Amino acid sequence: MKFGIVLTTIYEGDFINEYYEHFKHYGDLEKVNFYVVGDISTPPECRKKIEKYTQMGLPWYYIGVEEQNAFLKPFPQLAAEIPWKSDNRRNVGFLMAYGDKCDVIIAIDDDNYPKDNWPFLAGHSNVGKEASLMTALGYNNWFNLCSMMEVEFPTLGGGDTVYARGFPYQRRQLECSRIDPEISTGTVAINAGLWSGDPDVDAATRLVTRCIVKEKFTNDYLLAPNTLMPINTQNTALIRDAIPAYYYVKMGHPVGGMKLDRFGDIFSGFFVQKCAQAVGHSIKVGSPVVEHRRSPHNLYKDLWHELAGMVVIDDMLSLLETPLSPVSTYSEATLELANKLEEWAVKQNGFLWDEALKSYFQNVAQNMKLWIKVCQQLN
Repeated sequence: MKFGIVLTTIYEGDFINEYYEHFKHYGDLEKVNFYVVGDISTPPECRKKIEKYTQMGLPWYYIGVEEQNAFLKPFPQLAAEIPWKSDNRRNVGFLMAYGDKCDVIIAIDDDNYPKDNWPFLAGHSNVGKEASLMTALGYNNWFNLCSMMEVEFPTLGGGDTVYARGFPYQRRQLECSRIDPEISTGTVAINAGLWSGDPDVDAATRLVTRCIVKEKFTNDYLLAPNTLMPINTQNTALIRDAIPAYYYVKMGHPVGGMKLDRFGDIFSGFFVQKCAQAVGHSIKVGSPVVEHRRSPHNLYKDLWHELAGMVVIDDMLSLLETPLSPVSTYSEATLELANKLEEWAVKQNGFLWDEALKSYFQNVAQNMKLWIKVCQQLN
């Protein structure tokens, strides 16, 4: 199997040395393509750190502004929809890994680091294969993956759990942690690995609790059919066939005096898992665990950018919770979902919903269709 690891960064690339040592230790160097997608403000030191390994003969690539422009030249419509100064640039890396025929494509963030006791590639190696595991049932068709972590609340003392960024507030129940010990079997299309240290919870939770986590699970689980959970771009692996359903949604739309931001991975994660379920594939959650050494953030600014997304996710429940038609390909599922997204957007009203926000989601749907066409060309 060939693994393609994709991330974008505006920092100096300190992560790369630790991944090299980790893969060298486990004898995995020859299995990995690395795609580090830069941006306008990415410092030149990042390219130097990546190219150190490129010069050793490894297929590890720094993809700067010129390289991205050259790659996207045959796809001018899509290029116009991938803004600079945005983590949306990771879309270029996904397409490159897809075009290079990587069997498994893994999304990480630049502050995710491998852990010695959690072999990174081994944890993602079930992708594309059949797995038989206990079933994450959750409650009301929602599973709380953070229930697999031991949570500490330094500012509160005590507490039960937290919920991942993007988990709808209307569906938050302690019963969302339910596990069925009965074994279920399915082909794994998506593997949602977990994180220790600073968990990927929303800014509201982080401000109140200052929570930190460490893993407590001993088994991976398969998500029950038609059960949902937020899936981010931190330590998430997908089967190559699923990439036509994995358009990373463009953020930055102004709404209600705010910006709809920090939810691009959340929307794309929900969309791709719905398509996986339509194809009849499964989602695994658990290993591997990475350490999240969170980059500096202003939590009040994060909250400002997340508020609109929190509202929209709750408004989107009817769309998310309605299964797609059974299909044989991810492109078919994505096309149906894009059409449903357009229909849903037109009908929205109330808090935050103006014509501009409706048009924004119609644009998202059009970009999903465009993404399918580009994947077909690359294939």
